[in-house]
Amino acid sequence: MVFGSLFKPKGKLVLQAKDNSLPGELLPIEIRFTPEKEIKPREVRGELVGEETYYVTVTTSDDDMRDARKDEKFASIIQTVAEQPSLLPGVEQKWSSSIQLPADAPPTCHGKLVNIRWTLKAVLDVPKSANLSQEKPLNVVCPSPQVSDHPALPAENIYKEVTLTLKAPQVASIGSTLKGQLTLQIKDKLSFRSIKVELVRVEEAGSRKANEVISTTQISGEASFNQNESPSFEFSLDIPAEAPPTVICKRSNLRWKVRAVIDRKMKSDFNVEQELLVYNASKA
Repeated sequence: MVFGSLFKPKGKLVLQAKDNSLPGELLPIEIRFTPEKEIKPREVRGELVGEETYYVTVTTSDDDMRDARKDEKFASIIQTVAEQPSLLPGVEQKWSSSIQLPADAPPTCHGKLVNIRWTLKAVLDVPKSANLSQEKPLNVVCPSPQVSDHPALPAENIYKEVTLTLKAPQVASIGSTLKGQLTLQIKDKLSFRSIKVELVRVEEAGSRKANEVISTTQISGEASFNQNESPSFEFSLDIPAEAPPTVICKRSNLRWKVRAVIDRKMKSDFNVEQELLVYNASKA
């Protein structure tokens, strides 16, 4: 047995790349290595790895059910930057290359359940030795989608007593303020305690799900309206600057909704909701 094969080659390995990237972008990387002794690697390569966390329901030994966490790679992109280079002690070698992000790369996302991450790696592959590697996180951002020339249809929910119509943008950036309007078409006399509009984060990660109200604004207090009246209420809703972007991955997804709720005393609430795409790429 060659005990030296258990140890990594010694030296200073440095990986340089920018911190943020867009899906489909060609990402430049630079790898530098200064060995402590002469080394002849098979290759020097860059790697880009995408991983997500999700959950599966398993049965324990005592027949209880529980959720087990799983981490799975959904992308692995390898770029060889040098083949069989000769590396001399104390002499720094530098290689430049680039890695292409997939056009459909899901953005980096950290929610309550959803955890989607990208990692860049520099790898020194040496025969009869453990690989030497250096890594850094890459923040893949969600770009603003192309907006159609046709306005989005408002969301509508029809009840016996009232029809609710919610008009609001269906795309918003983090840190922005969403402005919209809720209109009630009264069919029968309607009384309520309040009307509020909520920003809701909806997550699914395998067997686990979570719905969380992130922010709320009240747009009406207690009121009553008669048949054929059609009151409208303007609202503003803040999108937190730290909000994770909308993301759909292989086994997990994080979505946003705008929801208007009519709170009725001693009766079930009325509500209407609309999907909202939240992006975090800067305008630049």
